[in-house]
Amino acid sequence: MSTTQHVYSVSELNRSARELLETHFDEVWVKGEISDLKRAPSGHLYFTLKDESGELSAVRFRSRSGLLADPNIDVGTVVLAFGKLTVYEPRGRYQFVASLIQPVSAGALRLAFERLKEKLEAEGLFSLEHKLPIPAFPERIGVITSPSGAAIRDIVSVLARRWPYVDVILFPSTVQGETSPAELCDALDRAVQYDRIVAPIDTLILGRGGGSAEDLAAFNDERLARAIFDCPIPILSAVGHEIDFTIADFVADRRAPTPASAAELAVPDRSEVIASLAATGSRLVRMVSTTLRSQQLALRAQLRGYLFDLPKRRVETLEQRLDLQLVATIRGITSLWNERRQAAAHAEEVLRLTNPDLPLQRGYSLTFVAGGSEPLRDASELSEGEKIETRLARGRIGSRVEEVNPE
Repeated sequence: MSTTQHVYSVSELNRSARELLETHFDEVWVKGEISDLKRAPSGHLYFTLKDESGELSAVRFRSRSGLLADPNIDVGTVVLAFGKLTVYEPRGRYQFVASLIQPVSAGALRLAFERLKEKLEAEGLFSLEHKLPIPAFPERIGVITSPSGAAIRDIVSVLARRWPYVDVILFPSTVQGETSPAELCDALDRAVQYDRIVAPIDTLILGRGGGSAEDLAAFNDERLARAIFDCPIPILSAVGHEIDFTIADFVADRRAPTPASAAELAVPDRSEVIASLAATGSRLVRMVSTTLRSQQLALRAQLRGYLFDLPKRRVETLEQRLDLQLVATIRGITSLWNERRQAAAHAEEVLRLTNPDLPLQRGYSLTFVAGGSEPLRDASELSEGEKIETRLARGRIGSRVEEVNPE
């Protein structure tokens, strides 16, 4: 070994490494996931930033707390940290000294979601005592969603199949993006005004299809949550898929896992209603018949007890009159039941004939403007080049208008 070569002490080497590192790197931004988080009694924050293939020891000193964008970060939060690289000389540890930490991406959204959830829950917006019941037999249902999304098609399809007598009013709104929370609140306000001025709305369905946390962010907005809470109309929330939960789900009067299931919760099934009515009528007839027979036997026994010393003919006359009255009563009940059964049969036939799928089964079809919910009745409503959708008994056909002839 050369006698002229400098021999470093450990402290000298650590100091040189620190000076080299701090001189070579200016302040930098680092993105990573928080792990091994420790809060020291001194107020300093020690943690590790990691990604798929590496880790970086980091510290945020108490004196830097005023620059901390989000002091309530936790393990698993993805953050952007701003600071300098250095070496902790006493232990020769390479580390990152953060002066600013802010959550990013899904980590920030998750953190904001949990905070808003805790805040609104503490205020009582999720309380069951504020939930409105969903009407069992609605006449009019409002839907707040995108007019071009799959959600409105699923909702209309289920309602037409289960309870085709309900009117559906669409209050269109975008369901993702920066303007969506304001548009959703405006649609909710328009629905309330419609309910007050035009016609009562029994239930509102607020929903959209599934998506990422960013896609569903509009339904985690505090303004929308408070608008839902203040709404006088019962609201069914149907945002995303079964595993997706939003703030709107917790505030709404009832949550459905999908838009289609929200439509099922909003209306009864007509076939089940008809079957229930028929079963109830049958039970009523059996109950009345049993009661009449029991009363007939009791009256005959009572007559024999009180009238044992009357002439036999007198007793027979009274019994015959009783029989005639009972027969008339039973005949009247039977006639009334037959009338009710015929009315139910007529109603069932009306239901069958008004089934919107019936003409399709005969070979007819229905044509809609693409994304619309009302069938076309007048060619003048279309223009050349416009997209249309034809619904058959089985399947749908999309096409584009080449010629319009209003005559």
